[in-house]
Amino acid sequence: MERLLSNEMNRRVLLLNELYSTTEWLTSEQLTKSLKCSSKTLFLDCQYLEERWGAYLTIEISKKSGIKMITAPHQSIHDIYSQIIKESSAFILLESIFFHPNHESNFFEEKLFMSKSTLYRLTKKINVSLRDRELKLSQKPFYLFGKTERQIRYFFAAYFLEVYGIHDWPFLFDKEKILAFIQKIDENFQLQLTDIQIIHLAFSIAVTLIRQQQGYYVQIPEKEREELAREQEQLLIYQNEIYDFTGMQPKEIADCWYEDFIYTFFWWNFGWKSLLEKQEVESAGEDFVETIRNALTIPVTESSRERIIRLFQNTYTLHKMFPFKKYMIYDRFLFSSKAIQQNYVVFSAVVSKALKVLEEETAFPWYQMYQNELLHEVMIYWEHLAIYMDQLRKTVSILVLSDLGQEHAQSMVDQLTSAFQYKISATYQKHVILDTDVSGYQTADLYVTNYFPEGMLNEQLIVVEDVLSSKDLNDLRDFIDKARLILPEDIPYLHS
Repeated sequence: MERLLSNEMNRRVLLLNELYSTTEWLTSEQLTKSLKCSSKTLFLDCQYLEERWGAYLTIEISKKSGIKMITAPHQSIHDIYSQIIKESSAFILLESIFFHPNHESNFFEEKLFMSKSTLYRLTKKINVSLRDRELKLSQKPFYLFGKTERQIRYFFAAYFLEVYGIHDWPFLFDKEKILAFIQKIDENFQLQLTDIQIIHLAFSIAVTLIRQQQGYYVQIPEKEREELAREQEQLLIYQNEIYDFTGMQPKEIADCWYEDFIYTFFWWNFGWKSLLEKQEVESAGEDFVETIRNALTIPVTESSRERIIRLFQNTYTLHKMFPFKKYMIYDRFLFSSKAIQQNYVVFSAVVSKALKVLEEETAFPWYQMYQNELLHEVMIYWEHLAIYMDQLRKTVSILVLSDLGQEHAQSMVDQLTSAFQYKISATYQKHVILDTDVSGYQTADLYVTNYFPEGMLNEQLIVVEDVLSSKDLNDLRDFIDKARLILPEDIPYLHS
């Protein structure tokens, strides 16, 4: 949906993506090639981003190193993407059509202060972007339609969640009452929903209620009605809660309303071809968990296993309902995935291979389409995974060399041990003042010294102050974190 932005803003979003996805310097040559723009345009875009969102980010430009972005620790970069969408004429029009469908062009011209030509141009632009999701915007009157009503509802629920997040609420319904209803359903049906799933369902309910009020209902396949009947019988228990957030008395609610609501709310229960298909996806999830557990030799709790298997089932059924991109312009899973791949190299490699194998076996795009999302979700759902992965990492051996004597060398060892605890094993070289031949020193992963010893390999050497400074600690932390990483060649599964 990035194409709904102006060409200028689309380029700036791509620049923001590039800078946000790395902590390293990027050269202007790299960026101009990636963005297909001139150096002058690149620097103007950098200036725009910093001036427009200076509270969120700072962009450093160095002739020697290139360009790097530093984000403010007290702000969320997601807010920038949200503001960009809110200020986009095309997205403003799309949202207005959602709330006010079946109006002619003059309604939106007056409401949004648009000329007829602007409205025509934006409508054409919207349809180009919607085509990727098999949706279309009709103009006489204006309304959105697609293959299924559920696709339209999911699209708008995802849109509103991305734009407004968990803190804003663009609907007239009582958010707290909807959340209370979902939490009660979650508890009584033992759905074990995550917080973000609860929030997404709240947006989905609001979108569903609005679409129902506008006269749009889901066409329910006959084969799903048996399951619907069971769910409807259970949902009747919650008539008081439904009245709280809809204002509809039980006698005012037709059976078709319940069916429509259930088919949207419990979307993961519907769309299976057969029980066998559901069992095969469950088995794929179980095999995935076992593959990761065995490859990394880490434990997994039963609750983690159940959540990840349910994640695979939900991913599968959601894909059948909406097999398209789930975001507008901010792919939070992409950024999470890059961070995971950088900090948990082996975990990422094992998950990626397991998804590739699964994709080949099932002809479902587990890797091609859902790698980033599954990396993100498994990282969250696998309890204590970060701790287990840290325990697998190597202990870095450090040899301290000091030209101020053994007492100072011991102090340096204590400082290092205090700063890095179990991550290192530190000792010092005795009689270093009298030694001139470094070839006789004991071997270590890293040599920490307060002087430059000739003949030492620079890649294994860090020269520090007599008392470790903040810069010294940062340099040491970077080296130690990289040295502790398990390399893919250390994992047999990746070579099988």
